[in-house]
Amino acid sequence: MKTVFITGATQNTGLAIAKYFAIKGYQIAISSRSIENAEETAAELSKTYGIKAKGYALSLVDVKEIKETFEDIKKTFGGLDVFVGNSANLGVGQDILAVTEEEFDAVMDVNIKGNYFCCQQAALLMKEKKKGSIVLIGSVHYRGAVRGRGLYATSKGAIATMVRSLAYELAEYGIRVNQVVAGAIRTNRWDCLTEEEMATRRANWPLGIESTGEDIAKGVYYLASDDSGTVTGTDLTIDSGVLTCLLKYDGGSQAGDMYDYAKRN
Repeated sequence: MKTVFITGATQNTGLAIAKYFAIKGYQIAISSRSIENAEETAAELSKTYGIKAKGYALSLVDVKEIKETFEDIKKTFGGLDVFVGNSANLGVGQDILAVTEEEFDAVMDVNIKGNYFCCQQAALLMKEKKKGSIVLIGSVHYRGAVRGRGLYATSKGAIATMVRSLAYELAEYGIRVNQVVAGAIRTNRWDCLTEEEMATRRANWPLGIESTGEDIAKGVYYLASDDSGTVTGTDLTIDSGVLTCLLKYDGGSQAGDMYDYAKRN
């Protein structure tokens, strides 16, 4: 039985990915900053889908903690077939003229450093099998600017470069590395929006509808499965067409919506 480890998988897109892999019969390892949320979600996945699952507390800012988590995954599941780097610091409401060193480090430590060392530890486990798939969750933000999201966009640009570099270096071990470039995803951050605000957002996208977590999960699964056996170092964009056009909305207002949500939660 194959095993997948998904970071940030107790809600929204991460949870949808975990559920999709569970449906496919994978053993599931998930992480969250909260051990209670991780353990509760893992227990629910196990009960609902009849698979082995375990939750871990992981903030992605501590390399020692990352290594210990992967060591336990090997001990608990016997190895690792797929790693999905979903956790991210969203870096909302950060004006370039006011960003502090602490804010900079908070975004980069999770989005770049944390993902890099997770990929390193995943690859060390996959190397033993001479096969594996790493899928990182990127963002359309790395291709276009939105007010107040400069740090986040910079980190996602680094993710895109990381994918290509890791794909090249790890290919000799049978390990493939790709990213899903995600955009226009419905999450609980939409809960604070009115119907009018949602309609305004949708009007900006060629398809006029946002992706669901399951839409992203299907893309991740494709890149993780043998169906994409010769696909590595590439992007799979799932964004309702966002990257095909110049957006009409005021990016500042959308970033503000997300910032207000972040403060309340």
